Amino acid sequence: MNHNHIKNLMNLGYLVDENILKLIENIDEDTFYKLVEGLKKENSFLITNELIKKILVRDVNVIKEFSSHKKFTVQDFVKGLNEKYNILQSILLKRVEFSDLISINKISSGNVSIIGFVKDKTENGDSLVVNLEDPTGIVQVLIAKPLGEKLALDDVVAVSGRMNNKILFADKIVYPDIPLRPVNYASENIKVAFLEDDKDCKTDYVFFKNKIKDNLKNKDYSIKNPCLVEISGILILVLTDFNPLEVLRKRCVNKENTDFIIEPIPDIIFTDKDLNTNYKGVTVVSLNKLIDLKTREVSNI
Repeated sequence: MNHNHIKNLMNLGYLVDENILKLIENIDEDTFYKLVEGLKKENSFLITNELIKKILVRDVNVIKEFSSHKKFTVQDFVKGLNEKYNILQSILLKRVEFSDLISINKISSGNVSIIGFVKDKTENGDSLVVNLEDPTGIVQVLIAKPLGEKLALDDVVAVSGRMNNKILFADKIVYPDIPLRPVNYASENIKVAFLEDDKDCKTDYVFFKNKIKDNLKNKDYSIKNPCLVEISGILILVLTDFNPLEVLRKRCVNKENTDFIIEPIPDIIFTDKDLNTNYKGVTVVSLNKLIDLKTREVSNI
């Protein structure tokens, strides 16, 4: 659709970089009005891609970040476990297709499926003995080591198996995990770097472990790891000291006895691990890399 934006800008006395003619012509009327108002404040008559991003891209939006308890009581611990269980249970209920899913207090015998958190775990030969708990009770679960090797205390999982003599013999474990999703792209060519603390680079945004530098608007943001932020519709999770793939599968990271739930799901994870990959639509990017939010292309710095 031709909006005549270029013609209108020229009538206002502006010069437009030929590389962004199509970009400007395709923006909607409300965005064009915002652009014109921003141009008046910038006092610049040459419109470049960098100037458009500075005007149209919103401030960095911190969705949530880690916050530890200065005083951590038993009540805080119980409250945190209950909140974690309720959130992850609701996620599991959306993706688990067990027809025989019941609460622990209703288990009798035969094939059953339950959702609970790992209260404790011990080894018994080639198996793991796990006490799984939900708000209604506790059940002892026997799991083959290869099946349960990634289980950790306080993980919330769905387990299916056969109940016999008050023991659930597990044959399947399902983690909250993220669903497979289409890749989300920004509308602008916004470039973001993830660097060591003592480095910097001339790009739109620079993420450090504890700070974000917004070069478009000359702003700095202090952040606490982990931290989830939004830039131009793209959710970026800063996650250091943890395996990002394990965190995505379990949808939670525990730090200083405090749970950080991975919800909403990020589009990009910045990690200090030597890992660069894509997992179910999430791009995992390591230190000293640059990513274009429009193309999701990753390059070395």
